[in-house]
Amino acid sequence: MLQMGARGMGAMMNASAVGRPFVAAVCVASVLALAGACGTDSGDHAAGSTASASSAAPRSAGSSASAVGRGLDQKSLDRLALTADDIPGYTVNTVTGKGRPVHHDVLTDYRAVTPAPCQAVYAAAQLGGLRDFTAQVSQDVVSESDDLGQHASVGLTSYTLADARTVMTNLRAALPKCTTAEIRPSAAHPGSGLGYSDAEARSVSGYGDETLAFDATQVAVSGGPSIPVTVLVVRQESTIATFMSLNPFQPPTVPQDVIEAQMKKLA
Repeated sequence: MLQMGARGMGAMMNASAVGRPFVAAVCVASVLALAGACGTDSGDHAAGSTASASSAAPRSAGSSASAVGRGLDQKSLDRLALTADDIPGYTVNTVTGKGRPVHHDVLTDYRAVTPAPCQAVYAAAQLGGLRDFTAQVSQDVVSESDDLGQHASVGLTSYTLADARTVMTNLRAALPKCTTAEIRPSAAHPGSGLGYSDAEARSVSGYGDETLAFDATQVAVSGGPSIPVTVLVVRQESTIATFMSLNPFQPPTVPQDVIEAQMKKLA
């Protein structure tokens, strides 16, 4: 039986993600893992839809533009992304941002998804939103400690403050409409080739200025296994952090230490 360590899985995911959001690469890795690897996860289930109050933590200097509503530029957002020093025991591979290409054209894919009321859910599962952004970073964060590896896709997207609030409002409104929907990319704009179904909002609080989260099932449009995913979306001023994890064997979790490390940098 094939055994795939966390380092090997992370390298494969990173290599598969060239030019696209990391979430597509995670699907590829998990489908291959399903074919032969075995592993387990642990950690709190990170999913929900309850808005939370902002913490009183002091803001970093890099968030000053975000605080007044302009959105961060790419260099400022790059400094807020995770590094290996921020989260010992994990590898951190950057897919977009921090010197790698950032793709504004994914908005065309998101806006072509059907049914239209579920476009915000699809975008969130792809670490994005339906509004154009001022800067973006997406990363692959994989534990070095176990065979399959606790892992997360982590996306940071900075908007104007008004647009960041709109992204959260749109997602909050979409989730109740999409619990039984088959969410699919348009054939004309296939994007990553992934679809979603059974989106279910779950309760969570305690992060940032607003917090939403949901579970769903990820499917490859071209065929393949259905894989459970969980998504946590947090707005900190005008920057939105999105955490996604999937697991073909048991309910997926986003490692709590990954969430805490990233939110500490955004505070």
